[in-house]
Amino acid sequence: MQAHLTQIRNTWINGLVLKVCHQLWPESCSTEMLAPWVSGDQVTLATVLSRIATQDIAGRSPEVIGERLRSAGIVVPEAPVPMVASGLVMPVLRRVRADGVPWDHWWDARGLGVTLVELWTAHRLSQQPQEAVRREVATLWRVPEGHVDVILDNSIDPFSCLPPDLLVDPTLSTANMFMRGLLALGKASAVLDDNFLRSQPGLTARPDIAEVARRLHRRTALQHAVQRHIRDISSEVESALRQDFEAWDAQMARLAARLTAHELELMRDAPENEKYRDKCLISGQKYRQVYQLLDDALLWEPSSGAPEGRVPDWIHEEIVVCGGRAIHRQAGLHPVWLATAETDANLAAMEALLTPGAQYGFNVEATDHRVELWLVLPVPPGDHGPALRIPYSYSMSWVGSAWELLHLAAVGYTRLVVVRLVGDGELRAVGSIWLQLPEQMCMQLQDAAVAALLRLVGDDAESIPWLRATEGSDQAAKVAFFSCEIAKAEDLHDELASSADLTLATHFKNVTRRLADARARLAASMLDGKELPGAEAEVKSEVEERQRTLELVRGEPENDAKGAASLHDVDSAFVTEESAFVHLINRNGRLQITARWRQGDRTHFELLPLRDLALSGISGAVRDWASYPSDLPQKAWSSSLRQLLTACTEVIRPIAETLGQYGIRQLTLSPTAPLELLPLHAVQVDSSHSKTLSEVFDRVTYAPTARLVSAIEQSRRRPAATDMLMVAHTGGGIPGVAPINGPLAESRIVAALHDGAKVLTGKEATPARALEAMSNARIVHVASHGLTHPDRWAAGVVLHGSSLGDATLTAARILADGAFSSVDLVILNACRTGTHESSASRVQTLRSVESAFLARGARAVVSTLWEITSLQAIVFSALLHVHLINGADPGSAFHDTIYYLRGHQWRTSVQYGPMDTAESLIGAELPDWRNHLDQQVAENPLFWAAFKITGVV
Repeated sequence: MQAHLTQIRNTWINGLVLKVCHQLWPESCSTEMLAPWVSGDQVTLATVLSRIATQDIAGRSPEVIGERLRSAGIVVPEAPVPMVASGLVMPVLRRVRADGVPWDHWWDARGLGVTLVELWTAHRLSQQPQEAVRREVATLWRVPEGHVDVILDNSIDPFSCLPPDLLVDPTLSTANMFMRGLLALGKASAVLDDNFLRSQPGLTARPDIAEVARRLHRRTALQHAVQRHIRDISSEVESALRQDFEAWDAQMARLAARLTAHELELMRDAPENEKYRDKCLISGQKYRQVYQLLDDALLWEPSSGAPEGRVPDWIHEEIVVCGGRAIHRQAGLHPVWLATAETDANLAAMEALLTPGAQYGFNVEATDHRVELWLVLPVPPGDHGPALRIPYSYSMSWVGSAWELLHLAAVGYTRLVVVRLVGDGELRAVGSIWLQLPEQMCMQLQDAAVAALLRLVGDDAESIPWLRATEGSDQAAKVAFFSCEIAKAEDLHDELASSADLTLATHFKNVTRRLADARARLAASMLDGKELPGAEAEVKSEVEERQRTLELVRGEPENDAKGAASLHDVDSAFVTEESAFVHLINRNGRLQITARWRQGDRTHFELLPLRDLALSGISGAVRDWASYPSDLPQKAWSSSLRQLLTACTEVIRPIAETLGQYGIRQLTLSPTAPLELLPLHAVQVDSSHSKTLSEVFDRVTYAPTARLVSAIEQSRRRPAATDMLMVAHTGGGIPGVAPINGPLAESRIVAALHDGAKVLTGKEATPARALEAMSNARIVHVASHGLTHPDRWAAGVVLHGSSLGDATLTAARILADGAFSSVDLVILNACRTGTHESSASRVQTLRSVESAFLARGARAVVSTLWEITSLQAIVFSALLHVHLINGADPGSAFHDTIYYLRGHQWRTSVQYGPMDTAESLIGAELPDWRNHLDQQVAENPLFWAAFKITGVV
């Protein structure tokens, strides 16, 4: 029997070793890279390959793994580490991430690794002295000292210690006698209970271990039967029986020590939850996500010595496109948590995880529909806390999410992939940190995931791959739309839509104002070319405070409910079936369009048809055009603009065609970078160039997000003390600024049209006085020089002051001191007030000065996308205000003004009513304005497209 069982076990070992070598050894890799003692021994080779897979769990780079293989003498010394990394290590990792490790539990790389080390040790002990093997186990496989002795107990022939079968073996006579007697009385069974075998499916393929389990089962059954059925036995017989049991147990203990941990696990009567878990995991692995198969799908640990590379595409998309900050994914074997460090404090706390003995923790909040895991970061030295927490939410209503939680619970670890947002939202790789989950928490998570999957799929575990691949496909458009909402609304939504009744909301808004104030002082110093001592440090400190407060706000349960509700509040921003909101978004370099409108009492989402359009070429051309110098001949500048807009026809046509079919008449656009630099409302919708987007729809406006529109509409409005405020400054007296006369002409026209208008010009038009007056006005008109800047907080409009920094009403100053809840319309009639100089790819909402006014409560802002002439500014102002004083709402007034300019209506000999009034006022300031405007139109036919309107109109 012993020899037969040993033969069965050896057959299993050989099969496992061959399977590992066959599936993991890269065909393109030469065995000459390996030391002869490795390539010539299949058990050693299989152990090496599994070791490479387990090293990936900790996030060690291929170079580090390759160096370890070379230092251990596993590969030949002359093999360069980069060759080992690219030729051996990475191909193994690629296969493991694609298919898992090649044994029953594909997800259990650590289990396979431990098993092969145990088998290798037993194999090696048959050839080498124990002390030599001890050294090899510690150095080759890096087994901790406390575990070496346990592994050294493994044997190639564990069945030499096989305890006797108490039914047929008379060696233990007393126990054998009782067994036979109980059998004769029908109090015991001669065969192993079929239910027991069914409960241990792993024993089916291992008859050798099944035999051990059978004998163990009989031993246990005999003791229970004796206790239950035998009465009044003599002390001598009881002592003999006890001695037989003790001898049997000692022999079984010696056998158990010689078996691998995996083989012992096969004999354990696993709970039903674990059996169902394994069934689901084995089925669900058939579903693959493409990104996880890429070489750069994950980052390596920061201490690995791997060069800093670019952030993997899927992480870039989660953050830039979908607005994710802390999300979970499953990359092959690895549960992955993405963490985004937005400040130095975030980064320091995450880096503190790398410190040996770092104290981190987990909190779990579970309901029937969701499991929320909170990673509690260590408090770094010098930080007074509280500890930062990062949330990871698993929906128990989705098969894919519940399955990912089950996978997390099964492996008991996660790889925390950390990236940092730097500068204007660019991503930098930090690294990958391996985190061990507490065993008790894993059991809790497993129970929650199993309960969810039983509810969602029941016994039909085979349906899991199909459900993971297809669930939510009917909601793809809605998911895409709200991904855009999250990505584009981060800054504005946090400040505008935070509920005032939340405990932390007031503090958060105060912190935000302090940050803006610090940025305003720094911006002023930059504009003056001076260094303000401590300014950057102050901004950095306030950024940390705002982020820490924001994390606390996000963690408030009531705020979470408000945030969830806000996703549905977008309905309130569209009260008719004729209005649509359209997001343009960059997904992995390809443009996607997702739209939302109302159909009856329901909200409708749709992904608009779009041919495979790469943004890379358009993006480069847009940025080149946006950076053209102001002295470039206008015809060349205009020609480049027309070419860019022609290239965008393929983007705009589906919007016009699809929404036109549904009777949509009012369109709100939210472009993606860098398309927000272009006048998309001026794009021709067909190749015949017969109509622009502005002509297809009655109204085309812009807004960062639908939630912003909703937040503005629902904000508390104050009555205005002043109906019209005019702020004008020529730039005269400001160092480095060339004076212009247009603003004063505008101020006179506006004052003539609006009775009782408040006008600030010259020395009165300081940023401080302008902001104070704006807070009490209904309509605000600013005519001055516009100023863009690489630092978006320093962009603004130039008013009166002793220096450029003192005179500029910057975006940061608006955010610090602005309060525009009475303002229905802001007109920024200055150059480039609706654009920016940022080259960052991350979607931002606070890039131009117009967005600062929206963030502080203004309902709508008219701004410009490029330099405008004084004549264009004066004509636009006169026309717009004529419509406003005649009762038009801001959107209609803007639309009618653009209609006049686009149609060249100044060439008509006779104008009646409001237009006659506007033209007369223009003529009083500029008698030959029509001829001059004709000349400018000849230089740039799209002059009218420079004007856009953003917000609620």
